[in-house]
Amino acid sequence: MTPNGKSRFNWVFGFFIVLYGALLFWQVDHGLASFDAHGILQVVNALVDQHIVLCSRPPGHPATEFYLFGSVAWVLAHAFNCPFDATVYLSLQAIAGIVALVVFYRLLGRLGATNFRATVLTICLAFSPQFFANAIDGEEFVFGLLFVLLAIRLLIVPQEVKPKPSRVLLSIFCFALATGCRPEIVFAGPIYLIWFSLHPRLGWKYYLASLPVQALAILIVWLPVLLFVKIETPYPSGMDLRASLLGGAYKVAFQCFTLPGFLVICWLYMTMSRDFRKRCRDPFPGAFVFLASYLLPLLFALVFFRFPTKPAYLLVAFAFVLVLIRDCSNTLVLTLTGATLVTCLVNMDIFQERHLVLPHFTTGTAIEKIRAKPFYKLAYLRELAAQCVNGPTVVIGSSWPWDFLYNIAHGTFAASAEHLTGSDHSDIWGFLPPGHNNACVLFPPNAATQSDILENYQAKGYQMKMERAVYHTLFARYDVGAISTRAVKVGKVTFELFSDER
Repeated sequence: MTPNGKSRFNWVFGFFIVLYGALLFWQVDHGLASFDAHGILQVVNALVDQHIVLCSRPPGHPATEFYLFGSVAWVLAHAFNCPFDATVYLSLQAIAGIVALVVFYRLLGRLGATNFRATVLTICLAFSPQFFANAIDGEEFVFGLLFVLLAIRLLIVPQEVKPKPSRVLLSIFCFALATGCRPEIVFAGPIYLIWFSLHPRLGWKYYLASLPVQALAILIVWLPVLLFVKIETPYPSGMDLRASLLGGAYKVAFQCFTLPGFLVICWLYMTMSRDFRKRCRDPFPGAFVFLASYLLPLLFALVFFRFPTKPAYLLVAFAFVLVLIRDCSNTLVLTLTGATLVTCLVNMDIFQERHLVLPHFTTGTAIEKIRAKPFYKLAYLRELAAQCVNGPTVVIGSSWPWDFLYNIAHGTFAASAEHLTGSDHSDIWGFLPPGHNNACVLFPPNAATQSDILENYQAKGYQMKMERAVYHTLFARYDVGAISTRAVKVGKVTFELFSDER
C-alpha cells in the first residue's frame, strides 16, 4: 500500500474512533444497567467514604475496584467534591474501550497488517457483542482486554533483537493488572511459555526464571485483597455438567460471537488447522503470534464451558481470533466484520421468554444493550404499573431498583419507594406509583424469592403477578419448554404470569 493509502486509512481509523467515542459518551448519562457494576459502585464508595476494602464479587478485582476506580473516586471526592456515580463509571468504561481499540489497531500494525485490515478488524472488535456491551454499559472486561493487549504488544520485537528486561517486566506487570481486572484472564498466562520457548535468543529456561517474577507481580496487584479481604471462590454457576455443556454451546454460538460470526470462526479454525505445522515454523515473532492466537481462544472456550455464566468471558478470546484472521483473505476478514456489524442491528436466537423456540430474528445486540439502560425502561415501567387494574396488586417484573430510581430522579416516572428487608437480610425495594391508593406495588426480580414478604401481601388480598421471563429465569431455569399455564405456584404464593409486550 502506498504511503498516501496508509495516510488515508489512518484518517479513516481516526474518524471511526471519534464516532465510536461519541456513541459511547452519548450514553453515559442514560443510567447504568449492569447488575455487577452497581456492586462496583458500592464497593468503591465504601472504600473512599468509609475506608473499607470490599469485593463486589469473589475472588476480587483489585486493579479496578481498588487502584483505578478507588484513585479516581478519591480525587473526585477530595478535589472536586463530586461522587463516584454511574456517569463517572460509564465514562471510564468508554475511555477504556477507546484506548483498547487504539492499542489493538497499533498491535495489528506492528504484526504487519495493512492499515485497511487493521481498521476493519478494529471495527469488528469494537462492534462485537461483548466488547460493545462492556464499553457502553458493563464491567471490567474491557480493562482486562486492554492490559492483555499491552502485555502482548510489549513482547513483539524483531527476532534479531534481544528484548530488554525492562520491556519484559512491564509486559508481565500489565498481565498481572489484567488478572486484577478479571481473574479468569490468568488463563492467558501460557503466552509467556510460548514466547520464551520460541524466541531465538531465549528459551524455556528463561521462562522458568520468569515464573517467580510473574507470581510476584500478580501478588503485588492482589495485595489489597490478600491483606484486607478473605479470598473466596467465585460464585458457583449452579449448573450440572449437562447444563454447562448445553448452556455454554448456546452462549458461544448466539451470544459470545452471534451465529454468523461463530460460523465464520469455525471455518477459520478449519482452514488454520490444515496449515498448523507450517505456521509453527514461521520466523519469530510469527510463530509466537500464530500459536498464541490459535491456542488461547480454545483454552478460554474450554474454561468457559465449565463456568458458562457470562459470555463476556470470551472477549479476550475473540481479540485473539481477530489477530489470527489478519493474514487470511479479504473475503474472510470482511465476512466476519460484516456479520458482526449486521448483528448489531438484527440478530438470530432460538429462545424467547427463556424457552426454546424455532430460530427467529430478534433485535440486534447493540440495540438490546442500549435499550437495557434505565433511560429506555420508562415505557416498560409504565407497562408494569398498568398491570394494577383490578384491585390491590403486587407486580414482579424485569426492572431493578436503579431503573425506577433513575426515572424518578429525572421526573419521568412518579412513585414512592419502600425499602424492605428480606428473611435473608437482603435489601428489597418496592415502588408504589400514585393513583392506586398504595395498592399497587412494583418489585424487582430479587423479591420473587422472598416468600415471607410475598405471603404477607397475598394474605392481605393482593393479586400476585410475575413476568414470564422472570419466572423462567428464577424457577424454571433449565426447563426449555414453554410454560402453557397462566398461573404458577411459588411456595405458598400463586402468581399470574404476564408477558413483556414491548
